[in-house]
Order: sequence, then C-alpha cells, then structure tokens
Amino acid sequence: MRYSVVGAATLGFDLARLPHGAAVAGVLRAALACGPAELDRLAAAHPGPRARRHRHSALDAAMVERDALADLLPDAGRAFDEAARGQLHTLRRLENGMLGDAAGLDHLVRHEIFDWTWLRSGSMAVQDPVAADAADVLSDAAVAEYLREPAHPDLWVEMTAPLGAAGVLSVDGLDGLDVVDAPGASSVLRAIASADDEMRTAWRRVVDEVRPHTAQWAPAMHRATWAVTMSERLRLALDVQLAGVVAFHRGGFTASDGAYGAWNALAGVLQAQLVDDLLPASEADVLLRPWRLVSG
Repeated sequence: MRYSVVGAATLGFDLARLPHGAAVAGVLRAALACGPAELDRLAAAHPGPRARRHRHSALDAAMVERDALADLLPDAGRAFDEAARGQLHTLRRLENGMLGDAAGLDHLVRHEIFDWTWLRSGSMAVQDPVAADAADVLSDAAVAEYLREPAHPDLWVEMTAPLGAAGVLSVDGLDGLDVVDAPGASSVLRAIASADDEMRTAWRRVVDEVRPHTAQWAPAMHRATWAVTMSERLRLALDVQLAGVVAFHRGGFTASDGAYGAWNALAGVLQAQLVDDLLPASEADVLLRPWRLVSG
C-alpha cells in the first residue's frame, strides 16, 4: 500500500509502532517545510549517483539478510506461540506488521509532498532536477530510519548523513511540536509528549473504555478527513499527524499501545482539532471523546 497525504493517520499508525518512527516523521516534516532555498541546500548535499547506488545496493543486501533471519523466527517462537494458543503470534503481527513499505515512503516524498516541484505539460510530468536530488536526500534519510536496525550501523549513518549536512532539520525528528495554524492540536501534542506514568495509564484506560464504540470511529474519521480535504488543509493535517508520531514516542507510548488503539485515538483527536469549524458535533464528539475524558 502506498502512503499518501490523505492517509496521514495510516502513515502515523505505522510510524507510531516503529522504533525509529519519530525520526522518520522528522524527515517528512522537513520535506513538508521545504521551499526553493531548502531544495538548493539539500541538492548540494547529494552524495552523487554512484555513491547513492552503492548505498542502495548495500541496503538491498541488508534487507535480504534481515528477511532470511525473519524466516527463522516463526520456528524459533513456535513453542511459545502454541503455549499461548496463537496470542503471541497475533501480538507480533499487530505490533510489527506495516501497512505500507519503504517504496511507498519514497513515493510520498517524491510525488506527494514534493508535488509542487514537478513540471507538467499535458500528460507529461518531469521533476525539477534540483528537486529530484533534494528528494533523493530526504527519501534516503526517511527510508534509512524506517528500516533501521542494529545490524549494519554504518549504512544507516551513511544514508542519513546528507540530510544532516544540508542543515535543514535534525534527523532525530524531535523538534518543533507546535504547529502553526493548529493551536488546538498543538496543545494536545505538548500534553502527549510530556506524558508521565499517570497520563499514559489514563490514556490506555480511556482507550479501553471507548473500544466498544470503535465502530463509530471510522465513519467519524472519514468525515473529518473529507473536511480536511475540502478545506485544503491536507498538508497541515499531515504535519500534525507526523508531529503526533513524535509526541507519541516522546511521551513513552509503546508499539503495543499503537497496535491496540492508543494511536488511532490520538490521530482522531488531532484530526478533529483541525476541522472543529467544519465537523458536525456528533462526529467531533466521537473523535474528541478520548481527549476529553483524559483532560477533564
């Protein structure tokens, strides 16, 4: 599945469960903030076609190695899976199964976030060469953080180094949780990012309490996303959801939290905050309920 600007909450669901998901979010937020000056700086940091091909060949080899190891894990864990009657296996899939992939991440950067850098004439479209190089730098950094694991540490450093050299934004993704033009969402982001044990416990409890009403969440979220689209706030919504990923990680929430509803609850709150002027009260209540219950 391709990631898209419209499906920002789905991208967030994946990044909320990834160990380095906040770093990916930081790279994507940098891409969203780019203008012509930033494109020039990013393009100037491009390692060159040959070096980039070498890094991607090494990345492909690392992924083949990882997949080969992953094929062995079900056998290693079969005894535990059987003892738990499959529950452990289900947990692993919920926590680790991605809805998108690295290729989808590249497409998001190159074709959707950088949609304004394409030169079009009729059915033909070509990306501005400077923007294409800038997209390479951003995509490589995002993909490296998306796939990062303890093995081959030098490879991950090499793939993120050009973005660091460009000085556009630190790849740790922990900067700037306040989102311009989204004050309501920003207050939620700050609270989630500073969550302590008491708040995390309260958030998990509330998510469990509203779980019987999850059938209402999808249509309410669809309505909120439609409102975001119609009001031309898609890029703002993507930025807010990515900031939500950073806050989620910084606040100490886990992959299990993300898998079992804590991220979806937060994503709904953030989306509703963006279109509170357009969303019917009934849908707004569904999406904002977790936040209202936690914050009082």
